[in-house]
Amino acid sequence: MTQPPRRIGLSRRIGWVLSIAFGGMLLWISPASATRQLAQEEFAPSDATHRLFRRSDFRLDVAQPPEQPEKFKPARERDADGQKRIDAMGWFMKGRFLEQREEFKAALEAYEKAVQIDPGAVEVYRALIPLAFGLNEADKAMNYALKAVELTPDDFLLLQRVGIHLATKDKVPEAIRLIEQAARSTKLDRLSGQYVAIMRDLAFLYLITGQVEKSADAFEVVFDAKTNPEKFHLDFQMKSELEKHQRTTYEAIGQVFLEAKRPDRAIVALERAASAKKTKPGNISFNLAQAYLMTERPDKSLEHLQTYFDAQLQSKGKAAYQLLADILKVQGKSGDLVSRLELLAEKDQHNQTLQFFLARQYVEANRFDDAEARFKKTLEREKGIEGYIGLASLYRRQNKPAELLQALSQAFARESELEKAAEDLERELQAVGADEKLVAGLLEVGAKQSEGDSPKLDFASSVLLAKIATQNKLYDPAEKFYRLGIKLRRDRAATLYDELARMLLEARKFGDAVKVIDDAINEPSLKNNRAAFWFLQTQAREMAGDTAGALAAITEGRKLAGEDNPLFLFQEAWIHYHAHQWDQAVPLFEKFIEKNPGHRLSRQCQFSLSNIHVQKGDLRKGEEILEKVLVEAPDDPSVNNDLGYLYADQGKNLEQARGMIEKALKAEPDNAAYQDSMGWVLFKLGKPAEAIPFLEKAVQTPRGTDATIFDHLGDCQHAIGQKDKAIENWQKALKDAKADKTPDPKLIEKIEEKLKGK
Repeated sequence: MTQPPRRIGLSRRIGWVLSIAFGGMLLWISPASATRQLAQEEFAPSDATHRLFRRSDFRLDVAQPPEQPEKFKPARERDADGQKRIDAMGWFMKGRFLEQREEFKAALEAYEKAVQIDPGAVEVYRALIPLAFGLNEADKAMNYALKAVELTPDDFLLLQRVGIHLATKDKVPEAIRLIEQAARSTKLDRLSGQYVAIMRDLAFLYLITGQVEKSADAFEVVFDAKTNPEKFHLDFQMKSELEKHQRTTYEAIGQVFLEAKRPDRAIVALERAASAKKTKPGNISFNLAQAYLMTERPDKSLEHLQTYFDAQLQSKGKAAYQLLADILKVQGKSGDLVSRLELLAEKDQHNQTLQFFLARQYVEANRFDDAEARFKKTLEREKGIEGYIGLASLYRRQNKPAELLQALSQAFARESELEKAAEDLERELQAVGADEKLVAGLLEVGAKQSEGDSPKLDFASSVLLAKIATQNKLYDPAEKFYRLGIKLRRDRAATLYDELARMLLEARKFGDAVKVIDDAINEPSLKNNRAAFWFLQTQAREMAGDTAGALAAITEGRKLAGEDNPLFLFQEAWIHYHAHQWDQAVPLFEKFIEKNPGHRLSRQCQFSLSNIHVQKGDLRKGEEILEKVLVEAPDDPSVNNDLGYLYADQGKNLEQARGMIEKALKAEPDNAAYQDSMGWVLFKLGKPAEAIPFLEKAVQTPRGTDATIFDHLGDCQHAIGQKDKAIENWQKALKDAKADKTPDPKLIEKIEEKLKGK
């Protein structure tokens, strides 16, 4: 039996730390902001782009014309191509004129007419591309840019500028590809300022995308140019740019070398930065301390770190004190850490980070009273999330659930600090969740504080307990604390109802989820959220086996969201798909694709259509859909897995199938469906022993308990003589297949035949 393609997501971490509903919006640094700044600098008015078409100076001598001028006769008649070039140049000049008058839309149209007449006019593309980007015609600009690059693949200036424009539009991978092509140009002098500028841009973009090694390689060129400007024939402007730009200072380059694990090069750059004395010496000293420790010179490292401490700086946060611990460990003097920290803390009593770090060392040394006293004393002076997380760690070790709950609640109440402390808080919550006895104690404390008409439990604590209970799959107390949170803060009801409903769906408590969503829909204060809850209700009712109710929810949702809302159209198709009502699902999926080309869900529609054809027995049609998607998105993990599995299940194109599934697994190594596909293709290749580890890993995942996967595992075990294990897994497969809401009779029959034969 052909298995339906399955796409199972990555297992979730305790990422809810940052999504907890306390109203603060957490911001992430976007690569776009950095690349926009880069582009603005690249296209400053002094840039060569704005001088490309500067008119040459000329002088016209005026003389008396002849009385009878002769008719001009060209030496050679113009051919059709020549006339086209002249016509195109006319439109180009008109575009320049309109652009100077700031009639940008008309200018763009003139440029477009020019390239329609003469598609090979590279100089027109140079003007057209930045203008199209400036008018937010991103797709149009991209097409013209690629055409221009195709015409002049060695034009490093054009490649660089188009790349920078792409970067400003958040198309960083494409930008890198073009600027890399510029760096490889045979026309580019490797000992020129232009080459340095290109490598500088690449260094920035590599850094933005986390390619630290490549960034360091590019910065090597920039560093060489800064130290040997005559070698690269740098003019005054280029030297000034490298000197003033904050990302090309010696300190910034040294930090990149450090991150790339090139401490010797970092030391050279940072020592130059220190000599320049243009920044606070303490910050550079910290970086030098890191570099010297990496070169196994702890004494020199400690010397520079002490310079940082003497300046009483706090810019490096707790990293400075952790570096001290690392240095002392290398020196074999870890026992001196607390005493050194105490001396620093005495001199710098208002350094909250230092005080908290010292308190944590007391915790590690089991000096619990000293730790609690320092945490509380520091928090009295100034509240801070690190202090409350530290207290939580202390109370967790002491198994004091009431105090622990209070500390965690106070930590979560520090909304503005949640992002910066996310990792520490998540780590602490993981430790709490791993202690079943402590979790039970926390829930007991919460239950007592939530009793009566006037519960003592506050909003933060109730939501925190709901999430801890959810993490430990204690769904009944989780629902209780969620509902208390809703009661305490009606302004957060939408988020909490949504989290509660999704928790119940994840727990496969579909009937309970339906009731919760009904409560949300009927909540007067959530009038503006009803369309979203009707949408969620469609899933809950369908998963509960109420297909008619799910379709009724679609109708209600459309009344609020609009009849043409694409999400409800997709969901209507999905409901029929999930109910195996193939004939109703197909036209709806096709309608979605037709009405919403390019929508993020269009590809999912294609996957679903493919699977419908497979389930109806038309394997070839199912393959054709996926093969078309593969051409459009060759790196998409889902299509590589699904098509690879179809090939493997039929025993054809096995090596190709293996390569495709490997690509999917590389993208999502913990995906149970992809692991199963890899196991199955290896089995089909006659390698059952190699297949078993993938299948065993698949069935151990929360969503890997699938009849087909157990069946595959049994087949592989039987093939290598593990008869008892094979029977055990076939029995599991049969049990799951029969328990399915839409049992597959062919799969059940196949497994029963295997068990009869044993």
